[in-house]
Amino acid sequence: MGSIDRNDEIRQALADHMRLNNLRNTPERNALFDAVLSTEGSFTAESIMELLAQSHRFMICRATVYNGLGLMEEAGVVRKVCLNGVCRYEKCWKNRYSIRLVCSNCSSISDVTDDKVRRQIEDMRKKRFAMTGWSLTVYGLCSKCAAALRRRQKKLNKTDIRKK
Repeated sequence: MGSIDRNDEIRQALADHMRLNNLRNTPERNALFDAVLSTEGSFTAESIMELLAQSHRFMICRATVYNGLGLMEEAGVVRKVCLNGVCRYEKCWKNRYSIRLVCSNCSSISDVTDDKVRRQIEDMRKKRFAMTGWSLTVYGLCSKCAAALRRRQKKLNKTDIRKK
């Protein structure tokens, strides 16, 4: 399935969601949706506003952007991820789960796939709860920050030995 077919499928799902909830299909929502589809990786509401203003020459107020992103989140098109006080969005169509590794030092984010973890979480059965998706965030140090920390510790150990 090509990206155009996928985008049409996502657009149809969003239109169906709006129709079910008696929401209008406005030019602002369409422009916002096009901007979201054109982005790669995660994005903020502010970066989408800038993209709309620059490339689409379309000014949308902040509230409309946040409301539109909330609508897309309800429809399962995007997922809101808040890390270190910053809320970002990522496209998640037909990908109802995510595992991400977050560096506590430099805040870099790496998405990983682990079928064993995915199966274990999806096999959990909870009474009176229908799981629609999940997100697992693991905090630690990326390889660059861990190496830098080891170098600093090694340097401190050498200076401590010299002082004795």
